Amino acid sequence: MRYAQSTELAVDSLLFLAAHPGRQEFSAEEVARAQNLSVSYLAKILQQLARAGLLRSQRGPKGGYALARAPHEITLLDIARIFEGSAPLYSCNAQNKSCNLGSHCLIVSTFRDAEARMHDVLRGVTLEHLRARLQEHATQASWANPGAAS
Repeated sequence: MRYAQSTELAVDSLLFLAAHPGRQEFSAEEVARAQNLSVSYLAKILQQLARAGLLRSQRGPKGGYALARAPHEITLLDIARIFEGSAPLYSCNAQNKSCNLGSHCLIVSTFRDAEARMHDVLRGVTLEHLRARLQEHATQASWANPGAAS
């Protein structure tokens, strides 16, 4: 099981914005440059985040992107659902009538329990949690320390 690259880049981009609370807005180019990414690819991800209500965007020369909610209000589950959807990770063959186990199947309930636990973990981790952990390990990313030149 693997999350899409767009989910990973969305988390990284939102975390970048959360790590700079004193700054109002960043252009897509600034966010892309900080992560060594293509501006055109990242711009599409930022637009999706804005449409979903996690970012606010302002057009024009002084425009850019900023968090639409406080970092403690944005969870990893919020982000993942934008790019991964909310369909179950495991789909049952009984719906296609090709399963011999029928109503006695433990496979579906096992996968659903695992997915529910994963959602609980993702729901419990906010951008604020990640920002605080990132600052503890600021050498991991050059942009992680808001006091450093950006």
